[in-house]
Amino acid sequence: MKNPVKVLILLFLLAGIMFFGKMFIDTDYFKVQEVLVEGKSDLLRQDITAQLEQMKGKNIIYLNTDEIENHIKKDVRVKKVSVKKLFPSKIKVVLEEREPYVYIKKGDETLLADKDLKIYGDILEEPAKNIPIIDYTDDESLNAMKTILSKIKNKDFYAMISEIRQSEKNYEILLTNNVRIITETTVTEKKYEEAYRLYEKIRKKGPVISMDLRFIDKIIVKWYFTWN
Repeated sequence: MKNPVKVLILLFLLAGIMFFGKMFIDTDYFKVQEVLVEGKSDLLRQDITAQLEQMKGKNIIYLNTDEIENHIKKDVRVKKVSVKKLFPSKIKVVLEEREPYVYIKKGDETLLADKDLKIYGDILEEPAKNIPIIDYTDDESLNAMKTILSKIKNKDFYAMISEIRQSEKNYEILLTNNVRIITETTVTEKKYEEAYRLYEKIRKKGPVISMDLRFIDKIIVKWYFTWN
C-alpha cells in the first residue's frame, strides 16, 4: 500500500504545482507592457508600433511570434522581421526594411523599388536619391529590366545609370551624360564589365554617343574622336 500512497502524493504535488504555476503565469507579471520596434525608417517603425499596440495587456507566454512576424510581413515595405519575447513583459521587433535601389515609372506613377525590383512605396515617401529610373510598360518588360539590372555588378557603372527603358525590340541604358547603351537580356555580367572598361578608355579621347552590346564577340561604339 505504500507505493500507491506515494504515487497519489506525487500526483497531488504535481497537480498543485501545475495549478499554482498556471495561476502565476496568468498574473499581470506576464502581461505585455511594452513593444519595442527597431528599424531605420521612422515612418515604418511608427506604423508597425501602432499595429502592435493591441498586444499590450496580453499574456506574453501565449503569444505566437511566428504569427506576429507573418502579420508584419504583409507590409510590402518590410523585407525581413524578427520578433522576440523579452520576459517577463516586453516584445522586441527588429525590422529590415526594403531600401530604394531604383525608381519604377509606369505612366504618371513613380514608385520605389528595391534591388529585386519589388515595388513597396511612392517616391514621395523617401528623400530624393540619385538612383536609376526603370520605365516599363508591362510585367514582361519589368522582368526583362530586372534581369538586365541584376547583371550590372560594377558599382561605378551602376552609379552612372540614369534610366533603363524599352526601345522597340531592345532595351536601352541611358547614362547620366546621355550616352545610350543598347542591350538585351542575354548580355552577360562579363560583357557589362568589358563595356564599362572600354567606355572609360574611349571617353578620354572623345565624347561617346552610344554602345551596342547585343553582339556576342564585339561591342559597337559610336563616338567623336578629338585630336589633342
